Amino acid sequence: MKKTTLCMLVSACLLAVALTAQSQQQESDIEVLITASRVEEPAAEIPAHVSVITAGQLSSSGHSSLVSALESLAGLHFRSFSGNEAQAQVSMRGFGENSFGRVLVLVDGRRLNRPDMASINWLEIPLQTIERIEVVRGNSSVLYGDNAVAGVINIITKKGQAGFDVALSGRYGSYNQNQEGIELSGSGELLHFSIMGEHTATDGYRDRSAFRSLAFGGSAGLELDTLSSGLSLSYNRLFYELPGALDKTEFDFDPTQAQPGHGADESIGDYVNADLSFAFSPYERLLFDGNAGYRLRSIRTDLPSFPSFTDLNLQSLAFTPKLELELPLLNGNRLIIGVDGFLDRANLDSYPDIDRVDTTLETQITKTAIGVYATDDLEILPLLSASAGLRYELTQISAKTLKTSGAPIDESKLHQAMVYDLSVMFTPLSAVRIWGGYGTSFRFPFVDEQVSIYGFPFDTFYADLEPETGYTVELGLELEAARWLRWAASTYLLDMHDEIAVDPLTFANVNLDATRHLGAETEITLTVPKQLEISGNYTYTLATFREGSHEGKRVPLVPLHQASAAAALLLPLGGRVGVSGQYISDTFAAGDLDNNQAVVPAYLLVGAHLRFRPEFVPGDLELSFGVENLLDVRYASMGVYSEFQGKVFYYPGAGRRWSAGASCRY
Repeated sequence: MKKTTLCMLVSACLLAVALTAQSQQQESDIEVLITASRVEEPAAEIPAHVSVITAGQLSSSGHSSLVSALESLAGLHFRSFSGNEAQAQVSMRGFGENSFGRVLVLVDGRRLNRPDMASINWLEIPLQTIERIEVVRGNSSVLYGDNAVAGVINIITKKGQAGFDVALSGRYGSYNQNQEGIELSGSGELLHFSIMGEHTATDGYRDRSAFRSLAFGGSAGLELDTLSSGLSLSYNRLFYELPGALDKTEFDFDPTQAQPGHGADESIGDYVNADLSFAFSPYERLLFDGNAGYRLRSIRTDLPSFPSFTDLNLQSLAFTPKLELELPLLNGNRLIIGVDGFLDRANLDSYPDIDRVDTTLETQITKTAIGVYATDDLEILPLLSASAGLRYELTQISAKTLKTSGAPIDESKLHQAMVYDLSVMFTPLSAVRIWGGYGTSFRFPFVDEQVSIYGFPFDTFYADLEPETGYTVELGLELEAARWLRWAASTYLLDMHDEIAVDPLTFANVNLDATRHLGAETEITLTVPKQLEISGNYTYTLATFREGSHEGKRVPLVPLHQASAAAALLLPLGGRVGVSGQYISDTFAAGDLDNNQAVVPAYLLVGAHLRFRPEFVPGDLELSFGVENLLDVRYASMGVYSEFQGKVFYYPGAGRRWSAGASCRY
């Protein structure tokens, strides 16, 4: 808490400096964001802690993946079972096991989260296709419903620009890391299009940690005066190996080894996405728009170490229309009314061996959800605005075993949630925003939380499992002075009831005792045009149980402190050299609810990169070189405590690695 207080005092000093410089501030370009309200609005009107990463920042900062770019932001933390970003699990605001279930990930406003207990495939979204990334911290359950408890990440992809562009990229590095990409895009008076393809592969830092990804897709859009529409299609094939965990002796001896007995664990999947968007605005103050989407995930997983051999087929349909209406009330009023409809179906076949001749289990689970919501933004005074929202969502999860070695399942459960939020924002100066808010939140169980379908310890329908619910109180401040300083900070209290996790003794999915998530997040960027860029952030997160036998204990897998910093020096003739660092404090391993086992140690990672964009070469050519984990630190991004074996198992992160790349656009 002392560190948090010091952080806030320093931030207050920066605020005073910025206010002094306010009289000399120059007008900056208006930045328009989408995620915080599901409609386009100026960033200065958003009552939330929002971070934006642009395509230019992705390129200049030396990030080699979407995950590495996101984890450089305040409040975002990633863990991985394999040591690479293929299936990395994102966490925000103090959630441990299955933390990704409390963070909603969108691509162009369309849901990417899976209905089962698995993180998204981050390699579905190649870096070269990203226009910008918007990260909204805090509860967004009213706007987005399920999963949006701790925050929303919206990845906005590029649209074709005027004329015709061709972009090529390539990268090679340690452990045979290689990446090749191509993109074609263009637009005319009414139409725009984009086509891309990317291949990414690595042998991996650890034995049995390789992955290969092949992605391609395209989009096309029509823009008329009152009507616009777009169609996007994408396909990704992802193969990755699972090296397993290491106990402390194995980790200290050689963190690159695979867990003994896990020499053949692997997974391969096909990911298909199809989305249709539309927008109709017959009048200046009226907009009707929405999206219709289809997702297919066909995943084959072989775990001889378990043993488990499964074929999983996930299909998802979504339809999300909404109406935006601007009303002449006070200084301005915007009303949004929307409906979100989702249908998810999971089919799982389990086999006793890799030959897949006989099945031991055939299960079909259906999750049907419909949510209706309304939000109203009112500008009370030129310096004061308020917003309020309400949502009701109804979900039914039904499961049926077509073939099983145990008792057959044919059950369903209906869940419902009513949530609301209220926020106010005060802008005493054009570059200063102060906001506060209160809102309730929820998360429905994953389909394979509601029903156990993997035979561990047995197949059953958890009829008593309830949705997670909670509330958040948040305060925040942001300022931007003379385009050389941007500073933002927020503090929050998030109380949760009935969080869902696996009981380490019975291995059943259960609702946990109430938890409290108390934290503060702050980030700052200093820029000296054409000379120097410095950025840094700090996150304090205290997540504890509020009742029950573990009262006062910290929630496992949640670091108390996170910090990152980066500095870049701009050189003549288009050069740029930079360094970065990331610190994650120690955490308790998953399953260690009593906090009495060995911790997952803290770690500090340092990186460096060099970029050169020769101004004298035609086109947009960029050459880059980077080193990650420069000090070759041995660390684990997560750990799991085994009650039966009485020890903690660690999942090592990657050691030092380099990469060099080139890209050009004409």
